[in-house]
Amino acid sequence: MSRYTGDDTRESSTHLTVPIPFSNEDQPLLMGHHQHTESSSRHRSNTISSIMSGYEVVKEHLDKKKFLYLVFASLVVYCGFLAAFAPRTSLVRDIRRLHSSRETEAEVYRIYLDALQGQNNAREHVLAYTQRAHSTGDRGALKYTVEQFKKMGFQPKLERYYPWINQVVHTGVTLYKDEEITFEATMMEDCLEEDPTSCSEERVPGYHAYSASGSVKAQYVFCNYGTDEDYMRLLDAEVDIEDKIHIIRHGKLSQGLQMRNAELFGASGVIIYTDPQDDGLVTEKHGYKAYPAGPARHKSSIERGSVAFLTDFNGDPTTPGYSSKYPTVERLAPAGKVPTVPSVPMSAKEIEPLLRELNGQGVRLGHGGDIDGFDYFTGPSPIGVEVHLQNEQDYKAIEITNVIVEIPGIFQEYDIIIGNHRDSWGVGGAGASSSGSAILLETARGMSELLKHGWKPLKPIKLISWDGGTPGMVGSTEHLEDHSQILKRNALAYLNLDETVTGSQFRCRANPLLHDIIQQASRDTNFKDDENWTLYDEWMRISNASIDNFAVQSDYGPFQYHLGIPSASCGFQNNGSGDAVLAFHSNYDTSTWMETQLDPEYRLHHTMAVLTGLTALMLSEKELISFKTQPYFAQIQDAYKMWHKQLLDIFPYDRQLHRLAKAVADILITIASQESALFDDQNAHLSRLCLQDFPGWRFYKKILIYIRLLRANSKLKLLDQLFITKCGLQDRPWMKHSLYAPEKRQGHSAAVLPSLEDAVVERDRELAIEWLAILLTQFESVRSLME
Repeated sequence: MSRYTGDDTRESSTHLTVPIPFSNEDQPLLMGHHQHTESSSRHRSNTISSIMSGYEVVKEHLDKKKFLYLVFASLVVYCGFLAAFAPRTSLVRDIRRLHSSRETEAEVYRIYLDALQGQNNAREHVLAYTQRAHSTGDRGALKYTVEQFKKMGFQPKLERYYPWINQVVHTGVTLYKDEEITFEATMMEDCLEEDPTSCSEERVPGYHAYSASGSVKAQYVFCNYGTDEDYMRLLDAEVDIEDKIHIIRHGKLSQGLQMRNAELFGASGVIIYTDPQDDGLVTEKHGYKAYPAGPARHKSSIERGSVAFLTDFNGDPTTPGYSSKYPTVERLAPAGKVPTVPSVPMSAKEIEPLLRELNGQGVRLGHGGDIDGFDYFTGPSPIGVEVHLQNEQDYKAIEITNVIVEIPGIFQEYDIIIGNHRDSWGVGGAGASSSGSAILLETARGMSELLKHGWKPLKPIKLISWDGGTPGMVGSTEHLEDHSQILKRNALAYLNLDETVTGSQFRCRANPLLHDIIQQASRDTNFKDDENWTLYDEWMRISNASIDNFAVQSDYGPFQYHLGIPSASCGFQNNGSGDAVLAFHSNYDTSTWMETQLDPEYRLHHTMAVLTGLTALMLSEKELISFKTQPYFAQIQDAYKMWHKQLLDIFPYDRQLHRLAKAVADILITIASQESALFDDQNAHLSRLCLQDFPGWRFYKKILIYIRLLRANSKLKLLDQLFITKCGLQDRPWMKHSLYAPEKRQGHSAAVLPSLEDAVVERDRELAIEWLAILLTQFESVRSLME
């Protein structure tokens, strides 16, 4: 046995100790380190031993069941302590903290406004788009758009489709007298030295999208606006219009409806021209100088456009209801969706020689106009005086590309979409549609700055640059048909930016559900950077902040009319009493026109970028969807009163119709005057509860509020879709909304309760009864939804 004493103690021979030399200065340090290490080791060992001993004692004296009770009681006491002394919070703050959202709602608005206030890039964007041709499918405009989004830090998604679209090869109009050519149109605007874009080598001649190819030589007649009334007057006056070329002036009807009427009344070809008189006060005959010297229309401007029957459908006429994802997709004949006779647009300058030949022929039609030397006689042209109309179009499937930027949100099922089509009619397109493209990019810039601050929106936001807007909302419709089920489930609202800056007067076309949120956003938007005058002030001054009905030819059509997604399109338009006239879809819609006639410093563009972003952010950043139902049903009730009265006048003794009409009137009165107001009040109260602070121990209150919030949001998102019908409107199955659809007889704006209008105009009892029954069922569904 060996004895161990002090520092001389050594282990048995199984351990070998190797001496390590060190200096005298190192010795205390090493000894201290060695002692500290041994002390730490002993401390850890003692701690573990104590824990194990305590566990053994508990195990010995306390069974497992009692031990679990003790742990649970400790947790309850601990949680109760936290609940009693934790800071008070609201549901809003809890949601943002849970999802690591760093910014409050107010801070989000401030950052966005600061980002736009510092600079305005709208001019740079407008110049980039308008300096070269960017028709449907153009790669240059696509590349610029993608580069700009990437420059801001986004990763845009490219979505390609292959619709059937025409590209112009040749258009021509030649006047013959006794087989000799007396005039041949250039089908192009004059080159203006003051506006370099108007002289671009990339200019395209005047043509119509979806016009039939053909060559026609015939006598011609003047048909005024080509309305039903105009043609009835021609027939009453026994003017021979069969197999003639019909000359029609722009206005009153959409070009598609003008073509449909011309075909119906026997036209062999159609020429659509722009009469300066339809510009209102700002014409040369009223003393204004023509562009570029003044605000009046230049007589050589040509208004290109689509002649597809866009009051019936949107998009590719060969793939109705489904997308053209591939070039080889199965296609249907476009019969009934596009014209079958050729057509071309012409300027006031080049139509003059043709119309002068009609003086003294036939009868006078309409209220006159501003075509020099023309007395607005109908014709037909004298025997031997003929027009040779040539229209050669190349129809084929071409590649178009939508550019999509997605900003994910906390609640993924509520997409807010901002869109604009970037293609134009050849060169130019500053007002239509490059102003909207510039505003879309500026809105994106503001949101990119938010993302740099760690922002995550409550609801997702999508920024989309459509292709193929000019022929007939092709890009937006293809997207909608490709993703219809997802959009039905997730889309909350669509904000459109087409033709956003074309005048000085602010106007807004919107679903009434969006009235309140747009007005709120306008209150926080300075008008043209004036800190003392908001856009809302300007809007009130002009029109008492009223909202207009929808238009027809715009990219919100597929969303609103086909899927029931609440949509809006706001912008600055011609005020009709002094604004410079924008020659839409002509080679004079240029950045030079924009800077010399309307918005030299691009302040109107900046105003719209602020409004668009704030509207989207207010929809996104508020926990409760910011829809107000009372204005929605008030508008429907006003329209129904008119149609109800007319139905009773037309069918005075039809008891079945009267009972149905009264039932619809009664339920609509109740919804519009009582239930929608109560529903809105309940939602306003719920919105306040979301902001209310509660102590931690009342966490269950926030759970109940959250459940109510989800239920209310689900109802609000579903509301407009309740009016989507499976079979669509009569003779227009693609148009599925029973409350809003393109006006069937003029085609420039939307009708409210379109099927009742059809029943009244056509005096169709069966149609009236059918749609009264449908509306009654839909309004009953609304009442159930609001309970």
